[in-house]
Amino acid sequence: MGIPFDSFGVMIDCSRNAVMNKAAFCKMTDILSALGYNTIRLYTEDTYEVDGEPYFGYLRGRYSKQELKEMDAYCAARGITLVPCIQTLAHLGTIFRYADYGAIRDADDILLVGAERTYALIENMFRSLAECFRARRVNIGMDEAFLLGRGKYLTQNGLVPSAVIMRRHLERVLAIAKKYGFSCEMWGDMFLHAAYGDGRNDAAAVREQVPEDVTLICWDYYHTDEEFFLGEIDKYKALSDRVMFAGGAWTWLGFCPNNSYSIKEIEAAIRACVARGMRDVFFTLWGDNGGECSPFAVLPSLVCAAEFARGNFSMPSVKQRFAEIVGEDFDLFCALELPDKIYAGEEPDCQDPSKVLLYTDPFMGIYDRCVREGTAEAYYTGVSETLRKGETGEWAYLFRPIRALADVLAVKFELGVQTRRAYAAKDRAALARLAGERYPLLLQRLETFYDEYERFWMTEKKPQGFEVQDARLGGLIHRVKHCMDRLNAWLSGGIGSIPELEEELLLPFGQKEGCPIAYNYYNCLYTVNVT
Repeated sequence: MGIPFDSFGVMIDCSRNAVMNKAAFCKMTDILSALGYNTIRLYTEDTYEVDGEPYFGYLRGRYSKQELKEMDAYCAARGITLVPCIQTLAHLGTIFRYADYGAIRDADDILLVGAERTYALIENMFRSLAECFRARRVNIGMDEAFLLGRGKYLTQNGLVPSAVIMRRHLERVLAIAKKYGFSCEMWGDMFLHAAYGDGRNDAAAVREQVPEDVTLICWDYYHTDEEFFLGEIDKYKALSDRVMFAGGAWTWLGFCPNNSYSIKEIEAAIRACVARGMRDVFFTLWGDNGGECSPFAVLPSLVCAAEFARGNFSMPSVKQRFAEIVGEDFDLFCALELPDKIYAGEEPDCQDPSKVLLYTDPFMGIYDRCVREGTAEAYYTGVSETLRKGETGEWAYLFRPIRALADVLAVKFELGVQTRRAYAAKDRAALARLAGERYPLLLQRLETFYDEYERFWMTEKKPQGFEVQDARLGGLIHRVKHCMDRLNAWLSGGIGSIPELEEELLLPFGQKEGCPIAYNYYNCLYTVNVT
């Protein structure tokens, strides 16, 4: 049985500091083509060259026009359509640091609707895209602009309903797209919220606001039951006759993928899409907060998606297909998620303790109240031994940094809790062991993790953006050394107290007891102070 969709694809996020290099992109294209995918969407907020806009994507690793032309040609030769995914309203926060663009900022990361400079920028986008892509289909974004009209627009125009502002802006964007021969798709959440937010059902009224020449994307990555997806698709179809679907393969929790959750979500979504006769389906590979996870890490999910679409739900058969195409054992590849599964079996199964406890400070301990003592060292030692099996062959560069991360967590996961308890008890012997053995061991393992992660990054991604990882991991290494030195100073009598260790720890961010360890934003993991 063939794949029953007209277009079946993947969207690769290249906007969160991690721009996939051309070699890695071509490798992904080859794999997707072999699996039967016929579309790749390239998500670029400002990471592509735009004529006349020198600061657009400046120092961000943006794709040159020549690179895009070559990537487009590579896809076309393998039966794949490369579709640009851009932003024409929100999610453009990185450009507003520059004076020219700051003048057309409404609020948050949203362009100022109605400003002629806004539409000059958008026209420059389309003019450049038209030169680089064969496809005349484009994703224009338009999602999550929740503060639309509430900033500079409000000052200039007074209070105007966001739905009215959206319609005015969308009409202008669609006219520019049409000028360059593009048909448009857009994330549909703004219309969905207008129709169904706060429990209402204004679908009939909102349908009148949806232009006939735009396709709405029904998207959701957070459910695993078919009935939910059936309901969401039905909601969107009440808003427009032109609807496509986007699910997700989870690459946005930090360093590790989440294939086990993704596969459940993808199966439910595909069953619903087939039942509702959807013609266009794709799966997103987002890279929130730094693009730390490899898109290749969710190949198990993408192989499952392709086989499920063909009606093959037999996991032994799917795993055999994976081995044929990817050249690795399916279950071993799925083990890349194990650093996040220390508390497995809990719902939701979308936690990221590996990133959270990597960056949780040994003294400040924002997430230490969530640690359950006595399990981490044995667990992560076992994870390390499992991942070692993948450290040969083509995919070794993926396995080595995640194994090194497991080695780090075997020491660090409970280190803050151990340090605070020993200090509270004034247990000098325990603190001496920590400062003399565990902290130095952690520093050694952090250096190894840094080296392996840097090799991984440079294999798949452009170097721009790694300076953020340098600052994060370098800062972590320096901070661990600082804490170790403070412990030694206290032990020697050089300082009389360690004030951070004398504060009572509260639950992180006012959460309830037992809340999942799931927070992917680095700057909120290591400190509550202003950064």
